Amino acid sequence: MKGETYLYASDELAGTADDSGVWKASDFMSAEIASATTFEIRFKAGEGYGTKNGVVTLAMPTLASGASNTIFKDTCRVLTGCLNRASGNMLVLADELNAEYLAPFNGTVAVDDIN
Repeated sequence: MKGETYLYASDELAGTADDSGVWKASDFMSAEIASATTFEIRFKAGEGYGTKNGVVTLAMPTLASGASNTIFKDTCRVLTGCLNRASGNMLVLADELNAEYLAPFNGTVAVDDIN
């Protein structure tokens, strides 16, 4: 809708398991550390998707060895900046096909939906 900020993510479009998505910033639900090298972002289900919430898992610098709090905190600040950015923009979080990533994300993207 007019004035809404959108976030785009896509894994490599080469097979049936690959996926892409665009989510409204206002549908952001949570962000969490998914593993030592991945960050998971969840969005509320869009209209017509029932209860299937969007999940984007992004690779980032290693979160292990005591640096995890700082890296996670800094990553959350970047994400918050994107979510609150000027209305009406579509921001690319990660586009694996075109190797375009919002720092600090740096590779491998998984776009999925869950109940």
